[in-house]
Amino acid sequence: MRYTITGATGRLGKEVMTVALNNLSAEDLRVSVRNVDKAEDFKEQGVEVKKADYRKKSELVSAWQGTDVLIYIPSIVHPSFERLPEIENVVTAAEEAQVKQLIFISFYADQENNPFQMSPFYGYASRRLASSSLSYTIIKNAMYADPLVGYLPELIERGKVVYPVPHEKVSYISREDSAKAIVEVARDETLQNRIYTLTQDRSYTMRELADTLSEVLTEKIAFDPMSLEEFAETYDEPEGFGVLLASMYEAANQGLLDIVTDDFRTITGRKAESLVSYLNRHYPKG
Repeated sequence: MRYTITGATGRLGKEVMTVALNNLSAEDLRVSVRNVDKAEDFKEQGVEVKKADYRKKSELVSAWQGTDVLIYIPSIVHPSFERLPEIENVVTAAEEAQVKQLIFISFYADQENNPFQMSPFYGYASRRLASSSLSYTIIKNAMYADPLVGYLPELIERGKVVYPVPHEKVSYISREDSAKAIVEVARDETLQNRIYTLTQDRSYTMRELADTLSEVLTEKIAFDPMSLEEFAETYDEPEGFGVLLASMYEAANQGLLDIVTDDFRTITGRKAESLVSYLNRHYPKG
């Protein structure tokens, strides 16, 4: 079997490669990346490295020849319409390269009425796959838990959670657990040709999140939500990013990010790691 992973030098891609190298032979692995210099570590471990820019279909076709399972991790280009040529190139290149199974790594904010500014891409991508000749699986991630670790020092300084979601809930998954599920689906044909949403076994109001963070930090963290407008202005770096984030929390306020499924257990046979456990493992104490 030949497994090709795109975006392998990104945050999720690196997690996927760690799991893949622990569960598959390096000789069966290939990465397609825009900058091959960033993939030297993989090459040294015996992984085939191919240059492939999402904007250049001919490179994709060449890089993906002979692929049994393609794990497609999209770029993070914003706004979403700039990624439409990407998905067109990915689909047509995978068809031309005769990829046997494409695993599309998506995000759960893809509903038709979702105001998140990246939602149009995820919605279009799934429908584009449906109209293709490819066999494919869609794996949607919930909100990543990972950024919460980096947020903790600011949280301690503020003494409060300020996410602009007064009442509704948000569900999470770690990149580590996402990677484990992705590789398992890639390995097991019986799990393919489905649509999954990866979440932990509960969702959180932001007040519940503040209580959870208080438990991890062993000090009281309050909940004092900003308005969407204030939040967008406060976190607008790089320019335009604050508005993007605010649109995601607007989706949360409409109850669109509170999804909880048992899909992770279906794939791996166990529950996803809880938020408390994940944060305790990754937040340096003392």
